[in-house]
Amino acid sequence: MCGCMLTKDKTKVSNMKYASDAVECAKIAGKFLREVFRSGNITIEYKDLNETVTSADKGSEQLILEYLTERFPDHKIISEESGASGNGSSEFVWYIDPLDGTTNFAHHIPFFNVSIALQKRSEIICGAVYNPLLDEAFYAEKGFGAYLNGMKIEPSKNSNLKHAFIGCCHGRKDDEISKFIELMRKFKPKVKDMRKLGSGALELCYTACGRIDAFIGYGIKPWDFKAGLLIGLESGCKAGGILKDDIEESNLFMSQPVLHNQIREIIKT
Repeated sequence: MCGCMLTKDKTKVSNMKYASDAVECAKIAGKFLREVFRSGNITIEYKDLNETVTSADKGSEQLILEYLTERFPDHKIISEESGASGNGSSEFVWYIDPLDGTTNFAHHIPFFNVSIALQKRSEIICGAVYNPLLDEAFYAEKGFGAYLNGMKIEPSKNSNLKHAFIGCCHGRKDDEISKFIELMRKFKPKVKDMRKLGSGALELCYTACGRIDAFIGYGIKPWDFKAGLLIGLESGCKAGGILKDDIEESNLFMSQPVLHNQIREIIKT
């Protein structure tokens, strides 16, 4: 058993034109990551003192860029490693993280993914997050629900804050780290646990399918959360910012609906 809350619903999957491409693309890149991870043949570079990039990030990114450029030559692409490419004036923008969980990957910790989202103007319309080691593809297209390997998913119905499991992540700036530590101080005594697992996109998907109850990300990038955010919203989760109720550019709070207001109140304090 995968631990998710699943219900069968195959009627809408065929309508997911963009999602099917996103999943296929993520699986191609994910297969590459799986092979590199198992071989252990990884080259690590340092962007700065705290941030790394590996040969796996770059190889995965190249595969994704080739796939999307061939199928959607008129679209714009924004990638974590290489920045913007493609048609800069397009209303369609792909956000890709070729390896979300680079630190885990570099330390041979098996918790990482490929994350791909498509945004039209200001609206996220498609998202796919693929865990290559477990062969789990989470995906959604706006208005058609969220899925894991063809099975519709929904969030946890836990109503007891003391039993809640919260995932979290933060950026690398000093203020982002301090605010994250303050959130940990607030939540640790009030919930079952709050943990930084090292892959925000997967933690969002785990919230979407009921494995965890909420995710709080402070100082995160658009390629980190756009796919997971849509998957969560389509599964039935609620989402907003951290400093305010509306979703912010780099701060995100998403949870199952039952505990959303309780968790929100703690954040506000």
